[in-house]
Amino acid sequence: MRRLWFFRTIFTLMVLTPLSLMAYKLLVLDYHLADLMPAVSYHVDISMQANGHGDDMVIRTYLPKSDTRQRISAEENSSGMFALSIQSDGNNRMGTWRAENISNQQTIRYSFSARISHVRYRIPKNMAIPRSYPPELEKYLIAEPGVQVDDPLVAKAIEGILPNKPLMVLDVLTRIHRYLQDQFKNKNFSGFTDALTALKLGEASCNGKGRLFVAMARKLGLPARLVGGLILQPGTKRVSHQWVEVYISGHWVPFDTINDHFAELPGNFLTLYYGDQVLFKHSRNINFQYLFKTAKRLVPKAAVKENIGTSPLNIMNIYTVFERIGIPQNLLKIILMIPLGALVTVIFRNVIGVETFGTFLPALIASAARDSGLLWGLIGFVFIIIATSLLRRALDWMQLLHSPKMAILLTCVVILMLCMTSFGVYAGLFELAHISLFPIAILAITAERFAILDAEEGFIEALKITGATLIVIAAAYVVMNSLFLQSMILAFPELLLITIALNMWLGKWIGIRVLEFFRFRRLILAQSA
Repeated sequence: MRRLWFFRTIFTLMVLTPLSLMAYKLLVLDYHLADLMPAVSYHVDISMQANGHGDDMVIRTYLPKSDTRQRISAEENSSGMFALSIQSDGNNRMGTWRAENISNQQTIRYSFSARISHVRYRIPKNMAIPRSYPPELEKYLIAEPGVQVDDPLVAKAIEGILPNKPLMVLDVLTRIHRYLQDQFKNKNFSGFTDALTALKLGEASCNGKGRLFVAMARKLGLPARLVGGLILQPGTKRVSHQWVEVYISGHWVPFDTINDHFAELPGNFLTLYYGDQVLFKHSRNINFQYLFKTAKRLVPKAAVKENIGTSPLNIMNIYTVFERIGIPQNLLKIILMIPLGALVTVIFRNVIGVETFGTFLPALIASAARDSGLLWGLIGFVFIIIATSLLRRALDWMQLLHSPKMAILLTCVVILMLCMTSFGVYAGLFELAHISLFPIAILAITAERFAILDAEEGFIEALKITGATLIVIAAAYVVMNSLFLQSMILAFPELLLITIALNMWLGKWIGIRVLEFFRFRRLILAQSA
């Protein structure tokens, strides 16, 4: 009875304490929930590969720069034999990699972090088109290659969508936007499409629609320009994007007729350059390839330290401690989310009845797979476990002692991971290259357990448990990579006490497991009847 009372007391404290701290912060200390939630940051990795033939090589691309809408930080360059130089010419920032006598395949990687704000503009309804502009805007009103402002077909198209009444800026831009958005098909095409071609075809990609938008806006006396960049979404891709900006009352206002953004730009649109530019330029005959890899990350808002820095319950202290010893906040996030992954594993094992390799292996593999991605993480895990377990059979045949045998398995896991990383870099599969972040010792122990299970209960049974482990890894990965849960734990780390309470409750679980119910459902249902 005393033990039950003690259990209930501890359980209640583990639930009420974090909830009370949250309420105190929000109600008494006047913390603002919106400020406490970390901001979204994007980590972008640009990978460029080229095959040289003994000649000098030059590769150029536009690099992002900080402005009022986007903040660029943590820029890193890994280019081997190439020397990087960066030049700025007005609005644009160009990175140039140069090397001499380059042979075979070469890889350049440039990465950075970006925090981007969502912007939206309100255009006054009765604003007329200005009759003149400052001299520096004149170049945004004239024709240029691909933007045929003075072509009769452009004028005819404008007459078909605009009324004869006095033209207002909002009405003009609304009609042009809706014309291109609703009556033109979006066409996936990576080549150059000028304004006239897009107009004649009635379909175009972002660059064709953008040039036609610019041509029509300039024809009507509105300065306009193309903008190039990336739509940042987690994963890898080779596709860049272009949209349009129109100069209105001192502001460059964005428009995107591919994704239907009128006078606004979402918080995942990264600007790389202004003007009708080519994103990549390089030496001839080098078989050039490129790839963008993007990952979402959470970072504390800068305003939080200023607003609540003097509070005795300042949640930012946990960030400050990590910063003092040089540990990145990204590692802090991983550490704080591991208990949630462990909770997922406990639920699968104790409530659902799934047998896995190890109690916390799924949570650790899920945390390590955040850089490789779930698919390549699972593939790498299976490959290492099976390959190492086959090696373990050979070691058993040699009748080695346990400790030297485990040391050999550990070394082989390291070699396999290095090989997979090298293959990933060589093949351009940079998600696979991050397999090297997996917990090495745990993989070696798991491989041994797989081999023992294979020898004692058969290969099929070992595969079944491996499959169940993969399912739990996937579930833990989804939970641990939830931006909402990451935000809550980073803002209120005291919520980890609730995971202790839930594990205490699951530790008293005496009910039938889900898989046991399905296995014996006929008997259970017959008895209940």
